Amino acid sequence: MYSFLYTLFLLFFLPIYIFFVKKKGYHFGLKERVFFDKKSSLKDPVWFHCASVGELNTAKPLIEYFSKEYDILITVSSPRGWKYAKQNFSNFEVRFLPFDYKFLHKKFYKTYKPTLLIVLEGEFWYNFITTISKFIPIVSANTRISPSSYKFYKKLSFFYKKIFNAFSKFLVRSDQDKKFLEKFILDKSKIVVCGDLKFVSSNIKKDIQLEKNNRKVLIAGSTHEPEERILLEVFSKLKKKYPHLTLIIAPRHLERINQIIELIKKFGFSYSFRTQTKKLDTDVYIVDTLGELSGLYRYADVVFVGGTIADIGGHNILEPALEKKPVIIGKHYHKIKDLYNMLKGYNIVSVVDDEAQLLEKISNLLEKEETIDIDFKSLQKKILNCYITNIKNFLG
Repeated sequence: MYSFLYTLFLLFFLPIYIFFVKKKGYHFGLKERVFFDKKSSLKDPVWFHCASVGELNTAKPLIEYFSKEYDILITVSSPRGWKYAKQNFSNFEVRFLPFDYKFLHKKFYKTYKPTLLIVLEGEFWYNFITTISKFIPIVSANTRISPSSYKFYKKLSFFYKKIFNAFSKFLVRSDQDKKFLEKFILDKSKIVVCGDLKFVSSNIKKDIQLEKNNRKVLIAGSTHEPEERILLEVFSKLKKKYPHLTLIIAPRHLERINQIIELIKKFGFSYSFRTQTKKLDTDVYIVDTLGELSGLYRYADVVFVGGTIADIGGHNILEPALEKKPVIIGKHYHKIKDLYNMLKGYNIVSVVDDEAQLLEKISNLLEKEETIDIDFKSLQKKILNCYITNIKNFLG
């Protein structure tokens, strides 16, 4: 029944999806998804499956560690993730995950013959998991079960119990994730709380060069609509007090850059692009590159992390926190609640409810210029060791 419904979904929506993917300038990888024969030179690789960019970044410390001893195979689901993986994981074989049919997954396995599959966060495709689990162990790393996801899984518990019990191990972020999973898993010893792997992966970043030119810098990272408009409103008021303030905007989706440019023009601000210059000599600096945001945070005086005014649920607040920068988020942070709860004890993250509070908070932080002195290294080491140790148990 699942495969039948999945096929109907593909027939109706796939052509539309491919059209929009190509319109945005991405590669869909239809041939790889139906998995035409391809020979592989990899020998017993460790296989990482990551849905998109976020999961690839989270997996990076594990990929780097195990690549010292094993060949690495990476699969992705999204076109954006494939492009990012090709650019940033070019030393490894990167493929699209086949469509979710048993025969395609069997064919994929027989071609690559991986020794272990590590699935990042919440990729619970039925045929993918239940088929591959018959050949090799599957570890779910940095498993994330949100309250809304739990309610959905519970309604279809007969279905998700089969998926969850096919995993050999769950290395979860928090006690809440463990509590939710225990409702579905027969063998509770499969679940181990390791902590959020993003706490480790966020510390791995490129050495990005930027010339501040003695300017104060407000970074708006991973923004969504209407966050850029709200930030530009706030920025226009801040400029009266801080004329040498620059706003760096790093939109979550690069295809929205033209829309953001039009907004900037309406406010009458000068702007420049990351791909054009490393100097901050305009009002607004647009990050039109992938994978550089974490490296730019060290130049910030204040950081706003997006997806929190827009009702998305929040993006990575660890990256700026690990740079010891004051972080501001909106009230919609349900996807990063565990991270927020962990960091709020260090007084490094503030929540604002509206534009007025956002303006007041940024102004106060720019005025005080407080030094944040936190040592995260021991916790990062503990978290990474937990993941590595548990994964090694399946590699002999």
